[in-house]
Amino acid sequence: MATATLQRGQGISRRVWLGAGIALILLGIIAALYINSRGSSTAPTVATTQVSSGTVVANVTGSGSIAAAQSLDLAFQTSGTVTQVMVKEGDSVAAGQPWAQLDTRDLDLQVASAQAALDSANLKLGQTQQGDVQPADINAQQAAVASAQAQLKSAQAQLDALKNPSADKISSAQASARQAELDLQSQRDSASASKTKAEQDLQRATESLTQAQSKYSTALQNWQYVQSTGNDPITPTRTNAQGKAVANRLNDAQRQQYYDTFVQAESAMHSAETAVQQAQVSYDNARQSEPITIQQAETKLADAQAQLAALQNPGKNDITQRQASVDQARAALAQAQANLAKLTAPGTESDVNIQQSSVAQAEQSLKQAQLRRDDATLKAPFAGVVTTVNIVPGSSASAASAALSLIDRSTLHVDLKLSDNDVAKVSLGPKVDLTIDALKDWKEQGTVSYIAPAADSSNGVVTYAVRVSFPDSDDRVKVGMTANLAITTAKKDGVLLVPNSALLPKGAGHAVQVLGADGKTSEVDVQTGLTDGTNTEITSGLKAGDKVVTVPSTTTPQRRGLFGGG
Repeated sequence: MATATLQRGQGISRRVWLGAGIALILLGIIAALYINSRGSSTAPTVATTQVSSGTVVANVTGSGSIAAAQSLDLAFQTSGTVTQVMVKEGDSVAAGQPWAQLDTRDLDLQVASAQAALDSANLKLGQTQQGDVQPADINAQQAAVASAQAQLKSAQAQLDALKNPSADKISSAQASARQAELDLQSQRDSASASKTKAEQDLQRATESLTQAQSKYSTALQNWQYVQSTGNDPITPTRTNAQGKAVANRLNDAQRQQYYDTFVQAESAMHSAETAVQQAQVSYDNARQSEPITIQQAETKLADAQAQLAALQNPGKNDITQRQASVDQARAALAQAQANLAKLTAPGTESDVNIQQSSVAQAEQSLKQAQLRRDDATLKAPFAGVVTTVNIVPGSSASAASAALSLIDRSTLHVDLKLSDNDVAKVSLGPKVDLTIDALKDWKEQGTVSYIAPAADSSNGVVTYAVRVSFPDSDDRVKVGMTANLAITTAKKDGVLLVPNSALLPKGAGHAVQVLGADGKTSEVDVQTGLTDGTNTEITSGLKAGDKVVTVPSTTTPQRRGLFGGG
């Protein structure tokens, strides 16, 4: 009995402990459910942004090197020795301002020679247009016309006197015959003296020309020797302090003296040549006029004698002969006048055209010589700043190497390469904001001044050239610096804005997470407009004052179950 009672007591005890354990487990479950329930009802803390009204500006950005409006490396168009450099690096120059000068002495001689050739061509053209004949020939023919006129007058007078003789006429005819004899002797003496003097003048002019040519030859040889050696041609060497013979070099003043002597000798020779030509013309005129004047005097004497004889012994045959003489004299006069007209007639159209071509060629040669002379002076083609000077006085210059460099900073520009999408947003004229990383405090506004009409493809990438121009307002800005650009493509005021980070992609559009009054978030579809890269315009789906999650999560938090289940 005792044993049975003990076993019954032990069973009761185990049931009590089991019940107590189950009760504790139930209490633990209830506590966990309570704690889980409180944790699920507390909303998570998220960052939000209030939808507000503002301004959005859309930009196309890029960067590029700053370039000048114009830049140019300038070289002389002719070769020579630099005598003067009028500018230095950094100088501002005006358009057309002289920069540098070459030695122009040889070029000046070329211009003078071309001018002389043109003068000669014009002279020949004038002679062709007026009749290509020497003045002596014209003078001789004019004398022939005068002689024919005198013969006709004399023949007519003899015929008249023969038909109606009188004592007075006979006496007058006798006096005329005596005077004609005196005139003939006087003409012979005068013509001979004139010819002799002209011949002597020609001889003296020829001797003067010979002397001038000799002096010119000497001056030319001396000047050529000076140009080639730089030494004194008269005393090529001198003895130095050590007793040695050394080259006798000329200074600039001495060189100029030899050059002046050469120019003067050349001028004197040309003057002597002109004097010989004039003396030759005078001699030719005297030589040709001598027989003409004597012949005219002899004719007058013969006429006077014939008139006197006819008056003293008139006859029928004499009258007939005198009439024939009148007719012949009239025909001779007509022929002499025709010959003079032919002699003074202008040249043919072909001859004139040939001489006009020669004048045109001479004019072109003169222009080319003047151009080469002008090319010896290097001038600024546009206003700007000198960046490089590669020459100094005494150096050689040619068209093969740049003498100076110039840039025009009146306006500066940056060239960009934009994609299809960006260039489609850009137009001519919009304002462009520019900054330079190297100049933190520098800002400038420019404008789009050029958009390429066609694309440029490189390695399969298609871009379009766009130029942004801006004023040169700060000397710190250097050509070649890298500038950052923001081209304004659109601007809207008073629009609803949200941060770009608040937008979630949803199909072809966007959505945002809106925080409600109950502290819970809900997803709302929105329509977007312009964006500046930081904020985006909302055209529908939100209103001012709405709170949107600044950086929304792409997954929705789930409520957890009793044992962590969903």
